[in-house]
Amino acid sequence: MARRNIIAGCVLLICSLAYGFLTIQLPDRGLPNTPGPAFFPWLIAGGLTLLSATLLVKGLRGVHGPGQAAPSPVSSRGWLALGVFAVYLLLLPTLGFVTASIPFFAVLTLLYGQQNRLLVVLTAVAVPVLLFVVFRYGFQMLLPRGVWL
Repeated sequence: MARRNIIAGCVLLICSLAYGFLTIQLPDRGLPNTPGPAFFPWLIAGGLTLLSATLLVKGLRGVHGPGQAAPSPVSSRGWLALGVFAVYLLLLPTLGFVTASIPFFAVLTLLYGQQNRLLVVLTAVAVPVLLFVVFRYGFQMLLPRGVWL
């Protein structure tokens, strides 16, 4: 497992640095207090670089848990989550971000074992609304509104 982590860490680190280099050429908006076109690519490149370096360090250190077994194949729950995500992506342009995200987060929360129904409902409503507010008013980015709005 350590060898795979080292190889994956190196490949991802090279990709993230190349992606970061390509974002240098993006133009700057020049408007005060607004993120320019390069903001999110730099955020993605920085996060990917950090995670890739962490994976590489983990591989180099050879971190293993006691009695660590080989990774198991993807369970049926994982395939179901992938299917739910595909349906979510198909419905997103029609329903809009908030309307499509509420049932999506509810299904994923239930799929991953949350038993408390009140917490499922609160999370399913709070997360999309919070993300909408942050992107719409914080980053001034429009999210899909749907055909009804």
